[in-house]
Amino acid sequence: MNLIDRYIAEVGRHLPEKNRSDIEAEIRSMVEDMLEERAVSANSADEKSIAEALEQLGDPKLLASKYAPSKRYLIGPDWFEAYIQTLQRVLYIALPVFAAVTIALRLADNPLDFASALGRAVGGAFEVGLQIFFWITIVFIFLERSDEVPYETRDSKPKAWTVTQLPKTPLKRQISIGEALTNIVMELFLFVWIVLPPMQAWLQGENDYVPFLHPNLWNLWMPIFFVLFVLTLIHELFKLKIGNWTPALTATNVILGTATIIYIVALVTTQQVINPAFVANLDSAQISQIRSIATWSTWTVGITATVFIGIILWDMVNSIRLSKRLNEPSGMVAAVKNVS
Repeated sequence: MNLIDRYIAEVGRHLPEKNRSDIEAEIRSMVEDMLEERAVSANSADEKSIAEALEQLGDPKLLASKYAPSKRYLIGPDWFEAYIQTLQRVLYIALPVFAAVTIALRLADNPLDFASALGRAVGGAFEVGLQIFFWITIVFIFLERSDEVPYETRDSKPKAWTVTQLPKTPLKRQISIGEALTNIVMELFLFVWIVLPPMQAWLQGENDYVPFLHPNLWNLWMPIFFVLFVLTLIHELFKLKIGNWTPALTATNVILGTATIIYIVALVTTQQVINPAFVANLDSAQISQIRSIATWSTWTVGITATVFIGIILWDMVNSIRLSKRLNEPSGMVAAVKNVS
């Protein structure tokens, strides 16, 4: 990979995705024009001429900032695209799931009260959406503030940028920041959804509280769940930091995925996940309806488990595929070319 490709790839790493390819093409054309002014072509130019042209353009991050949209205020161009992608993914997943569960529970209690169930779902989804928006924004504000300060603001006599500061292999991230942060937020959301209601009832001394999950699960199955949760969360943080499916990260992903699938299958086939008392508490006046709700809950657990297993299997296969591509020389070159 020559200096021009490395420079353009580094500029593109700091550009919004929607404008990246056009801006990279413009910068490449600019470099070629600068070389022609030196009476050489991009193909025949020596490394010294290319280095002089690139150093004349300056720090690729600062050059990218001139093309990036201005006035992002709280969240700058380096993080803005990841912020929007994370917000969209979490809202698109969390809000429909929350609304569907709310409607199902309300209709299970009173099948004829659809209007009230829909109103409760919409109102609750709006509140959840505000919470998601607020906390994700706070996280990205901290990420923006923790970013490295441009070198020219550090002292009054900054050192000039040189091509020696270019990364040797400016590869595109296989694991986007938005994807990794979305996974982290969704895992925390699941953890809070499981732990918060019983903890809140315990703190408030509500002796008549009926948990959604079967109480027997807390003897063994929930502790195992928390161990898997912590390990998976650490794994997601490493994915956020590394950005590519390295052999170690891929192996860990396969091990954790396999362990999670075994856990889900064993849990669903040997345990009663939903608390029967919770089901009976929905409408204790009609035995036939309780039986239908119990059947519904069994199907719900089975379908949910199947969906989770499918997602985990796809993630495992995809990580192996991308890991092989990363380790292939041709794949690495392609990844660099696909930065745009």
